[in-house]
Amino acid sequence: MITFAFDFTNAASLLAFKPTYALADELAVDVELLPFPTEVREAPPNGSDETVGARHARVRAAYVAADTARYARWRGVELNRDATGVDSTVACAGCLWADRQGLARPYSERVLTDFWAGRLELDRETLAAVLADLGAPGFEGYDFGADLATHKDRVGARGIYNVPTYLVDGQQFSGRQHLPMIRWLLTGSEGPGPL
Repeated sequence: MITFAFDFTNAASLLAFKPTYALADELAVDVELLPFPTEVREAPPNGSDETVGARHARVRAAYVAADTARYARWRGVELNRDATGVDSTVACAGCLWADRQGLARPYSERVLTDFWAGRLELDRETLAAVLADLGAPGFEGYDFGADLATHKDRVGARGIYNVPTYLVDGQQFSGRQHLPMIRWLLTGSEGPGPL
């Protein structure tokens, strides 16, 4: 099994989603989806009184954004929005609801793809319509607060603090760049690992 923690407002999660499922489908293993709301912070502005730490954070944020955009272009993935300040709580709750109906994968793929393409907002009404369209109605009346809080506690108790994160064979991997190592683990760990 591949456990995959992700967030709908995290572009790296979008870029990891299809390759994760491609690997799982190829190896005929299940994927446990763990939606995990995170906060998208605005990069610190450049200023004359900038500290070394602030400069590092700004330069790193700019590099990550450029790197993400480059991979999205290469893979033909639409990134038409900025997720800064967007709350993914309802989208994550929608994933829990979809999972109860056996629809977590199509829900997550559609919401990730359409949100980042700029075709979908993460409000309750829109997400309820997505769920109903997929065959999982009833989200409108779902009081998800307690369920989501319990879910977040369980995810945190498993040592997950960032997304995308994988748990495989008792090991934790942060980022899709570890998919070759995950493949190696899931196929018997024979020979040298892909280091």
